[in-house]
Amino acid sequence: MSIIGTVLFVFGIGLMIIGTIRAVKAKTLIIALHFLGVSDTVGLGLMVISATLLGLVSLQAGFFLFLALIVSGPLVTHVTARAYLRSRRR
Repeated sequence: MSIIGTVLFVFGIGLMIIGTIRAVKAKTLIIALHFLGVSDTVGLGLMVISATLLGLVSLQAGFFLFLALIVSGPLVTHVTARAYLRSRRR
């Protein structure tokens, strides 16, 4: 389990780094939010699964952390993008 946990952790970190680099290079805020929203949600999700497999958090805590990330990540991205688009209409 430790090998799988370590691999998931490395993939999670890699996704977050790639998403951040792509967001910095993005031409608009909406495109940057897209890269950050996807990469951070999936990357942090993989890191939580990794922490659960490595025994750093309990199974219940890992499940609820994963659930919170899956719900809050896209929600925050959506609200930020919507506010940005509304501010441009005025």
